[in-house]
Amino acid sequence: MASKPDDAPFYVGYLPLPAAIRRFLLPWLVANFVLLIAVGVVIAQQQRDPGDGTWNTATPVTYEGVLTLDPYPLLRVTDAEETGGPLTVLPIEMGKRGSRERLAGLEGQRVRLTGFAIRRTGRVVLGLEAGDAAIEPLGPATPAITFAPVGLGTHTLIGEIVDPQCFMGAMKPGEGKPHKVCATLCIAGGIPPVFVVRDQAGNTVTYLLMTDAGESLPPSHYEYIADPLELTGRIQRQGDMLVLYADLSSFRRLE
Repeated sequence: MASKPDDAPFYVGYLPLPAAIRRFLLPWLVANFVLLIAVGVVIAQQQRDPGDGTWNTATPVTYEGVLTLDPYPLLRVTDAEETGGPLTVLPIEMGKRGSRERLAGLEGQRVRLTGFAIRRTGRVVLGLEAGDAAIEPLGPATPAITFAPVGLGTHTLIGEIVDPQCFMGAMKPGEGKPHKVCATLCIAGGIPPVFVVRDQAGNTVTYLLMTDAGESLPPSHYEYIADPLELTGRIQRQGDMLVLYADLSSFRRLE
């Protein structure tokens, strides 16, 4: 028999919760709590690993090597302590700017640079400290033979153009659609672009990206930044760094 209207439980804020409503709410709340946890776990498992990149803005570090500027500033360190061998450091300004203007006139010089390191999987981006003391010229030098280019052939790769500052640790995530505007601003500001290729296990290989003429990525191709992309180009190993000389006409955005 249906309850009379006067017998129906009714919630009043300043009175104890009616037993009938409490019997309904408790399992409902528990079920929703478990459901929220399950949804959170599923969403978290579907996210891409942001990587083990670190950015230490508390302790400045110093690297000494030979500086090249074209098409991007690179510091070639012959015998880096952290690798026990060659290391290519990408010096940038703190923020979304490259360091070309500040390092102008030091092409081919041996220099000592001080800044804050962003590190990921053996790669180093160095955000230069403010002040003249961060850049110390040490005189002319010849690039070490360990950085002589070694051709690795022409390949078609699938990956993504990112800015190394954010990808390596300044931002998490530092890749993909959510990061497209930031990456475009960084690369337009002079930070060298890199092409990231990821295998099925999630391991990444990064290539410093240039045109097939050895020039910087032109603004006409910024639209491809942070999109899944297929491209073809020559690959060289220069010391510890892989350089991709891409055929700009081969760029093909993937769905």
